[in-house]
Amino acid sequence: MNLRPYQQQIVRAVAESVLQHSGITFSVEMARQGGKNELSAHLEVLLLTLFMVKGGSIVKCSPTFKPQTIISIERLKERLDEFNYGNIYQTEAGYMIRLLAAKAVFLSADVASSVMGHTADILLEVDEAQDVDKAKYTKEFRPMASAFNATSLLYGTTWDDTTLLEETKQANL
Repeated sequence: MNLRPYQQQIVRAVAESVLQHSGITFSVEMARQGGKNELSAHLEVLLLTLFMVKGGSIVKCSPTFKPQTIISIERLKERLDEFNYGNIYQTEAGYMIRLLAAKAVFLSADVASSVMGHTADILLEVDEAQDVDKAKYTKEFRPMASAFNATSLLYGTTWDDTTLLEETKQANL
């Protein structure tokens, strides 16, 4: 993986938590253009690879479906192609990518979106967490990871101290 050292450190910590079923909630604050989307795509490839036989689900949400969720889907497909999984992975229903028995589900965290029924037993990712409604996260997304004590990763850029990302960061500190 061609990641910067600080990205590699995050991937290692998250992967360790996932593999040990530690259920850790990580908060990662990065400046714009700091490489969080590349980090996310590489982490997703790694986890899908590790779970492609056993199975399981990654759930990733973004504040909007267009363009944020679509960009995440396309970036994961590009990385899967780079790792020569082009003939193995499948796109399902326009918002899921399956690598054999493992899948990544991409959802909008818009307050009006319907997201019930999904389970994040591998990882719950929240992209641009500073723009995700706290109540939506708490009521609809966080429970997706609870049943299996799945690791959660919230990342973005903090604008003020009232955002989901900043509150998670402060709780972690």
